[in-house]
Amino acid sequence: MAKVYVSSTFTDLKDCRARVNLALRKVGHEDVAMEYYAAGGERPVERCLADVAACDLYVGLFAWRYGYVPGKENPEGLSITEMEYRQAQGLGKG
Repeated sequence: MAKVYVSSTFTDLKDCRARVNLALRKVGHEDVAMEYYAAGGERPVERCLADVAACDLYVGLFAWRYGYVPGKENPEGLSITEMEYRQAQGLGKG
């Protein structure tokens, strides 16, 4: 069983994410995605990037939106979705 991180913008691809998550579970993989996060002390960006690093595979779903761009400690002005993608690419998981 592999741990698979599912990344995308949320609102516009909610149905696609749900289908991918279901398909992964049906074939025995563990899907890791932000919609499963409970409230905690860790910042969302840190949690997402840590989860990408901890997973075996990264699946990115990309369409029309760029996603949320956090202002704090983000000098490049990247969306969380792009940060996740870059993290996966840098770790050879994409």
